[in-house]
Amino acid sequence: MSELSSFSPCRTLAAGGERFRILAQLSSPQTTRVYDKMQHEDLSARNAMQSSLGCFFKVCGVILAVMILLALVPAWIYGVNSHHDSPDSVWPPRAQSLIPPTATNITLHRDFLDCYVTYTVAEKDLNVFLNERFARDGEVLDSYAERSRSNPNDIGKAIGRLGFVVTGETVSYHYTTSNGAGSAYFHDPTTGLTYQDSAYW
Repeated sequence: MSELSSFSPCRTLAAGGERFRILAQLSSPQTTRVYDKMQHEDLSARNAMQSSLGCFFKVCGVILAVMILLALVPAWIYGVNSHHDSPDSVWPPRAQSLIPPTATNITLHRDFLDCYVTYTVAEKDLNVFLNERFARDGEVLDSYAERSRSNPNDIGKAIGRLGFVVTGETVSYHYTTSNGAGSAYFHDPTTGLTYQDSAYW
């Protein structure tokens, strides 16, 4: 009985009117504009996020490409043989400075701080170069007098990285630069063929 007494047709009509007013507000032009604005902002946020992700992947791609390049360049420069008609095209200059300027038919193999070279040069030119290149201040160097004969046990054997074969005529020269970097020259006076093993730090 109390539930029936609490029912009021007027109150029900008032509640229905409030719902109608809310629905009317939701369908008003102002509400539509607000909704459109929210959709536009949401779309802009998604586009910005996609653009940021695109930039991120591009940067990652560039970094990866640079890392691959940095890995390939040393492999290209070091550990392969290069051929030169004269020392003028030998790189780096520190390695070039250890090769006689009259050398021809040059094959060069480089490591990071060492070079291994074969070439043809006259013994006279080799001695002139060694005398000038390795003489200390005020010193007169006579490389010809300091040369060493081949070890008989090495004759007929290949030495070094470039397969230089020691003959009975092969002589060798061993010198160091002022910073302690060593160079060895193995030379066959008959053919002019020379093998050089040098550090150039």
